Amino acid sequence: MMHSAVLALAVVAGWLLLVRLARTLGRRQRQRALWALIISGVPLLGWLTYACGPWAGIGFLSLGLLVLVRLPMRSRTRTAP
Repeated sequence: MMHSAVLALAVVAGWLLLVRLARTLGRRQRQRALWALIISGVPLLGWLTYACGPWAGIGFLSLGLLVLVRLPMRSRTRTAP
C-alpha cells in the first residue's frame, strides 16, 4: 500500500507541473489544456484520496483549485500597453 501512495503523490506532482507549464501556452491552447487538466485531475483526486487518506485528498483539492483558478485570473488582469 505504501508504494501506491508514493506513486500517487508522484503523479500529483507531475500534474501540478503540467498546470504550471500550461501558463506558457497561448490563450486558446491554455483553455484546452485547463479542461484536460480538470478532467484528468478528478480521477487523480480519487486515487490520491484512496491511497493517502482524506486529508491528502482535501489538500490536493484545495491546491488544485488554487492553481487552476489563479491561472486564468492572472491572465485576465494583464493589460496591453
